[in-house]
Amino acid sequence: MSLFVTNTLTKKVDELVLDKSQAVNLYVCGITPYDHAHIGHGRVYVTFDLLVRLLKHAGYMVTYVRNITDIDDKLINKAAERGDASAFASVAQEYYELFAQAMKALGCEKPTHEPRVTGCIPQIITFIERLIAGGNAYQVNNDVYFDITSLPDYGKLSGRDSDALQAGARIDIDQRKHNPGDFALWKGNNEHVFWDSPWGKGRPGWHIECSVMAQEELGETIDIHGGGMDLIFPHHENEIAQSEALHKKVFARYWMHNAFININKEKMSKSLGNSVSLNDMFAKNDPMVVRFYYLQHHYRSPIDFCFEDLNAAETAYKKLIAHYGQTNEASRLEHDATITAMLDALRHDLNSPKFFGLAFEHIARAKADPTFRQAVKAIFQNILGLSLQPLAEATCVITPEIQSLIDQREQARLAKNWALSDTLRDELTAKGYKIQDRKA
Repeated sequence: MSLFVTNTLTKKVDELVLDKSQAVNLYVCGITPYDHAHIGHGRVYVTFDLLVRLLKHAGYMVTYVRNITDIDDKLINKAAERGDASAFASVAQEYYELFAQAMKALGCEKPTHEPRVTGCIPQIITFIERLIAGGNAYQVNNDVYFDITSLPDYGKLSGRDSDALQAGARIDIDQRKHNPGDFALWKGNNEHVFWDSPWGKGRPGWHIECSVMAQEELGETIDIHGGGMDLIFPHHENEIAQSEALHKKVFARYWMHNAFININKEKMSKSLGNSVSLNDMFAKNDPMVVRFYYLQHHYRSPIDFCFEDLNAAETAYKKLIAHYGQTNEASRLEHDATITAMLDALRHDLNSPKFFGLAFEHIARAKADPTFRQAVKAIFQNILGLSLQPLAEATCVITPEIQSLIDQREQARLAKNWALSDTLRDELTAKGYKIQDRKA
């Protein structure tokens, strides 16, 4: 049973050549838990949950690692807003627990391991020391940088030319560095609560964290590494650089990346203020509808999000429930051409939209053939992760965030600040809430 995926490293669709005698190693970059999980997070982890389920269906054991970045500027800033920057650990735990609840609601299976950066500090320091000893990194005051010129094929994942790499994303020009593109392995800092190291107090850089956690949980070479396409450069490029410079072997054999979610034709980003949380979606639609909405789109195709499309997805999902969900026959369909075509769609680069197209196309057969209906239902539940259970009646949930926006808008109206009132109304509309003003 062959499986194929688009490999970012080779820039083509590759067959997954894996060993069934041992577990497939999968590493997916996890969250920095400083705020509520958003719809971009949901898409990433539903995508790789589908991959895990498909691998298991194909007969592979899977070791799935998804890290938790529990030390970061954003976490420190959030803790500082609450009055104590050193309390970043409690902020991380709070938002991680909310994230875990959201993933469970979406039907995502729990990873085999969820390592935390703060649990790997000694290993990170050792990793950096070895890079320095090998001539791949250098110290500047209390900081340590990776020298990108020490790895001849640096840039092979993103395919960027040297000029682009020198001016790379998230890299500030620092005259202390040997090259503008060199990136931090260790950030010296004596503030808050950090760790002792041979270079003074500080904390790890972003990229080194995942290289070390992947090594600790999965070894020096892993089978599949995944994440959103925004991580290709610089994060995943730099993971490759660090790991391959140290171990002198391939870091990951296959690289998979899902596409962006756009809102109003712009990439969704908290920095742009156009982020939609999973809680916003769950307040309007069942989490299974949200999962179905993601899977209606091929994981490599951008999603132009709007709540109207999510409502349309609910209508379509209800139709599938009506025709495939109402059966419990313990039967199995062998060597059926339609079932084979459905599975082939998923095996060929996780083509869930094609699977759904076939499911809708064969609704008439599902009505007449309970054995076929049950076979398709099993694929929905076991591989797609869609329960096909009847949906509860929708209710309008006013979260504290939404109530705050409503209250702010009311205050703006009372102050006759119509521009602000309109802006807040538009923000509520974007989150799926329609506001109607009445004289009463």
